[in-house]
Amino acid sequence: MNIRDIGNICIVDMCKDTISQTDVRKLQKILLQKPQIRRLGINMHKISSIDCSFYEFIENWKMQKNTKAAFFNTEVAVLLQFYVAGMDSLVNIYLNKNDFLDDRRLIVRRRFKLLKSA
Repeated sequence: MNIRDIGNICIVDMCKDTISQTDVRKLQKILLQKPQIRRLGINMHKISSIDCSFYEFIENWKMQKNTKAAFFNTEVAVLLQFYVAGMDSLVNIYLNKNDFLDDRRLIVRRRFKLLKSA
């Protein structure tokens, strides 16, 4: 996990392919140790699976009004997990880091339907 501060924005690059309970604890520490941060962006480029503790972290994060939650460079499989679990409405999801920094091109909520094959 690499952490970079840009003013009152903090960017966390995830280095593994999963987000484990240990990673969640590190993210919680970042929020506690850096109260001046207004936006925390997590680069999800390498993430292919998510632990259930990360979903709980997202729900708790939403209750904190000081820091805005955001993900960027999210893989399609992880986006689908967010949508199915209903977590996509709790955080902002951006296409890439530049969109996160500029606060533009937000991925809006999508709803999927299962189609019956003919």
